[in-house]
Amino acid sequence: MRIKTLTVALFVGLGLVACGDADAPPADAPDAPAPATEEPAVAPGELHTPDWFVVDHDAGTVQIDLVAGSTSANNYWNFHGLAGGAGEIVVPLGYEVSLTLINQDPNMGHSVGVGEIQSPWPNSFAQVEPVFAGAVTSNPTSMTESTLPGESETITFVVDQAGEFGLICYVVGHAASGMWMPFTVSEDGEAGFRS
Repeated sequence: MRIKTLTVALFVGLGLVACGDADAPPADAPDAPAPATEEPAVAPGELHTPDWFVVDHDAGTVQIDLVAGSTSANNYWNFHGLAGGAGEIVVPLGYEVSLTLINQDPNMGHSVGVGEIQSPWPNSFAQVEPVFAGAVTSNPTSMTESTLPGESETITFVVDQAGEFGLICYVVGHAASGMWMPFTVSEDGEAGFRS
């Protein structure tokens, strides 16, 4: 019986040595390519150009698709899901900006304009005066005549003054509830978005 047990153990051992590790590639096989990895996420505070931000330094233009109500964050009162001054859009001084407001909020109209940052924000704006000529959507304070759910509106303006401003929703109560995002005009040619 002892010989039979030894013989079986010997055959099993030889079989394992001959087969090797079933998961390992053959010794003469070329190295397998490394598995694909996702590109690392952009570090917070790092300036980058998401797909909704296009800059053409040769033409001196920036195109921005600004989405209002893209998530339910802050009761849909957000730009690209951000509210309360989160995020920052940076454009170079002297460039022409074409900004399209796309309203994905299922219930509420929104507007956008480039204005001075205020603290605290008023609940309603008696007068809307954008920092740059043409830098505000139509009927910016109206709940019923601003850019309504499912609509979009494009404004075009030249950023002729450097500084730190805000993209503001002027509809009653929206800026006061956090619907604004920093908008910086840089003198050094920087362009992009910081989250």
